[in-house]
Amino acid sequence: MNNLYIKYLLLLPLYVMIQVLILNEILFSTYINPFLYLILIISLPLEINKLFILSYAFLLGLSVDLLSSSLGFHSTATVLIAFLKPFIAKFTIPHNILSDNDEINTMKIGVKSYIIFAICLIIIHNICLFFTEYLEFNSYIFMKILLSSIVTFVLIYIAQILIYVKK
Repeated sequence: MNNLYIKYLLLLPLYVMIQVLILNEILFSTYINPFLYLILIISLPLEINKLFILSYAFLLGLSVDLLSSSLGFHSTATVLIAFLKPFIAKFTIPHNILSDNDEINTMKIGVKSYIIFAICLIIIHNICLFFTEYLEFNSYIFMKILLSSIVTFVLIYIAQILIYVKK
């Protein structure tokens, strides 16, 4: 399990840099903001230490916040999905297919379960992020949540495929 902590701590700066230096700088549309760094929280094992996952989510979100000049929006949203992850997993991931140290990916839980699980977390993240950022809910925010969630999921799913092919 200690190797898992080290692995994710080493992946954190990589994904933060990809997010801040590449994805935040590409102008997809006024409606689309992809958040690839969410793959780190989505793929962490379910039975990981709760203090670690909440601290890790906060550090991940805070890193993106500091480098993006935002005011804690990402850290709030990442801590929320890290907190809700076990509850969402109970409804979306079949029972008894993951051992304690299994990372969540398409090969372990299946494509259908992964899609539902990841989309739920991504949508919750984006609702929290954009609602706290704009402090209102209108058609623009709704479209931003919807389109950003779709593009984020596509990027995360492509990353899952690439990681599986690599192994």
